Amino acid sequence: MRKMDIASDPRLTYVLLILVIAVPILTHAVLPVPVTDTTRAVYDFIENLPPSSLVVVSFDYSTSTVPELQPQATIVAQHLFLRPLKILFVAQWIDGPALTDAVLEAIDRGNKIYGTDYATLGYIPNTATLIGMTADIQSFFPVDTLGNPTQNLPIIKQFPATRQAALVITFVAGEPGLSAYLQYWESRLNIPVAAGSVAALAPGFMPFYNSQQIIGILISIRAAAEYEFLEHAQYSQVPIGLSGATSAMVAQSTSHMLIVLMVVVGNVAYFVRRRGKERSK
Repeated sequence: MRKMDIASDPRLTYVLLILVIAVPILTHAVLPVPVTDTTRAVYDFIENLPPSSLVVVSFDYSTSTVPELQPQATIVAQHLFLRPLKILFVAQWIDGPALTDAVLEAIDRGNKIYGTDYATLGYIPNTATLIGMTADIQSFFPVDTLGNPTQNLPIIKQFPATRQAALVITFVAGEPGLSAYLQYWESRLNIPVAAGSVAALAPGFMPFYNSQQIIGILISIRAAAEYEFLEHAQYSQVPIGLSGATSAMVAQSTSHMLIVLMVVVGNVAYFVRRRGKERSK
């Protein structure tokens, strides 16, 4: 095989692409990421919540969008557990309860006690439940995901209705998702709302941010990396790499650089080959 044929073999491109993606992830490489205003707004709001405030975390995505949203959910949940807050986990998507458990397994829950400081209520099956729980959680969630009667949980005794929430943050990949909380919680009860969004949906959420209907937006995996740097700066015990977003951003950057390089090399090779043919005539 000629040298030019080897250089143009697409298998070489695939091997290089695998390397530039795998090496940063396997070595936990880190590069600083500038923090956007939409991410900082979410972080600052949570950081400034009064002690014992109730935060509702909603998992509104499926396993297909885990690469974008699970890192966000992980690093935000860690932040919530570092602060003296009360947390209720719910989900508008059927995969949500399992994804909630995965996040809770990944973070350091410190000295927080299940049932007192946090609880997992599980799947919200319909709009009636979403609205009804703002007035009475027990009526719509008689048991939690572990089978415990919610009436016996200290956190539910302290906060019998989600209308008492100081924040709801939805990690959203579609509908039902952000619009339900804006319509039934924010507009009716003035409960502050934040969103963790896949990249494709984020432009459609920006008008809500600009109009201050939502306090901030975490946009795809980059926002998870930004949030992780903010959190590590404030809480040194949170290791860089907890969410996996920081090394994934390095892998993404190096793969983009490789693609640009391959485009440049391909064009140079094309013109060199064409000039060679013209000279040989």
